Amino acid sequence: MRHGYTNETKRQGLGVGKRYQGPDAEARAAAELLALTRLVGRIPVPAVIDAGVLTLTTAFVPGEHGQDLIESGRAEETLAACGRLLRDLHQLDPGILQPGPHLSGTVIRHGDFGPNNVLIATERDEPVALLDWEFSGVGAPIDDLAWCEWIVRMHHPAAIPALRAFWEAYGSRPEWGERQAAMLNRCAELEDFCRRWSSPDAEETWRRRIAITRGWTPGQ
Repeated sequence: MRHGYTNETKRQGLGVGKRYQGPDAEARAAAELLALTRLVGRIPVPAVIDAGVLTLTTAFVPGEHGQDLIESGRAEETLAACGRLLRDLHQLDPGILQPGPHLSGTVIRHGDFGPNNVLIATERDEPVALLDWEFSGVGAPIDDLAWCEWIVRMHHPAAIPALRAFWEAYGSRPEWGERQAAMLNRCAELEDFCRRWSSPDAEETWRRRIAITRGWTPGQ
């Protein structure tokens, strides 16, 4: 399906089927299944229809893809919706996903948060699904915050001014140095992911993206 990158994803009747590929595929499949089953009713996520070791079928959710909406001129509304959704996610008890004591300030982390994984009902500018939970877990809120900003800066530079709506809806904005460091850390993780997948072209893409990200300034 359009906007699906790491895994093989396709429409299957009334559902959407995913086959996990690449490094740590079984662990990523398990992480996504756990998140979808634990968070249903708390955060808008697609319902699980069936799951295997390396496969997952979820219900199809009608809605407009966040990146398409940004490109169509609805960046501010879309990023405000993303901010509200992420605020709601980070306000949940991390014990819902991983029982046990957690460090103060930790949250349920999506791991690939941004308009790239949000479906929105445009008639009310509300998220109807947060997709692709394979990198989810418990961690620092900066990871999701910085990555949403990275998606916009890298793929939708004309929409950078609309990030203001994202921060306002979320309720806070970490300092730029902290955000940039989190962006670079995630880019390095994805470069390593591609290296372990023996994908030199993708690895080089992430090296270029790291260089671009390192050169950004707050005002860009």
